[in-house]
Amino acid sequence: MAKFFWLIPLLVSFSVVFVGCDERGRQPGMGNGNSKSIHKLERMNAAMRDSDLENAVRAKLETNPQLKSADLSVNADAVRNEVTLSGTVRTHAARKKAIELAKSAKTGVAVNDKIDVKPGRH
Repeated sequence: MAKFFWLIPLLVSFSVVFVGCDERGRQPGMGNGNSKSIHKLERMNAAMRDSDLENAVRAKLETNPQLKSADLSVNADAVRNEVTLSGTVRTHAARKKAIELAKSAKTGVAVNDKIDVKPGRH
């Protein structure tokens, strides 16, 4: 029987390893239904950031009287740091000013210009 005393520490160490492996699978959000909630929360946060960027651009556009009355839409993707401006303005200068103001709303923001210039529309 004295020959097998060395097996006891070996068996104890194996049991610790196996328990540790079992605990790894129980991390928060892993396979317990929380991952859907986490993804939903991430989408909500992204949408909130998008609306923050859109509001910042709209606020900049509102500072210009000519653009304040223009028919412009702002669509933002904060994750990509992009803003799309669409709609109609009366002059090319107004279009250029809208793009300039949108770029000044946040450092490094890319502006996709989909603005039409139609002098007689307004």
